[in-house]
Amino acid sequence: MSSTPTDVVKEFFAVMSDGPEGLRQALRHWFTPETIWVNTGLATTVGIEEALALVEQLDRSAGVAAVEINIQAIAAEGAKVLTERLDHMIDASGKRIKSDLVMGILEVEGDRIVAWRDYFDSAAALAPTP
Repeated sequence: MSSTPTDVVKEFFAVMSDGPEGLRQALRHWFTPETIWVNTGLATTVGIEEALALVEQLDRSAGVAAVEINIQAIAAEGAKVLTERLDHMIDASGKRIKSDLVMGILEVEGDRIVAWRDYFDSAAALAPTP
């Protein structure tokens, strides 16, 4: 039985939410060398290595060691999956340091994510944590 694009995205976010290694494991498993990941207003990466480098940069600059993703709504049109999420940024001690409401679209081919674009308030995402 093959997974639907929605199943792929749900599993991706579930693994991604499993601590610091879950985030990295999800990128390694579901991204391809050509996957485009757009964080509107912040950064765009192409491929697994650039995505992992962005994760490391966020850890160094903002103390974001992991992300806990709560899907609020999900819908699919063919291979495109729309998500409304509440993404919680987690530090190395496991404490939530910031939460962002995010709309995103992920494009799935087979069991891989080939494009991921997120839209959110990048000014709030970059603001210092109180």
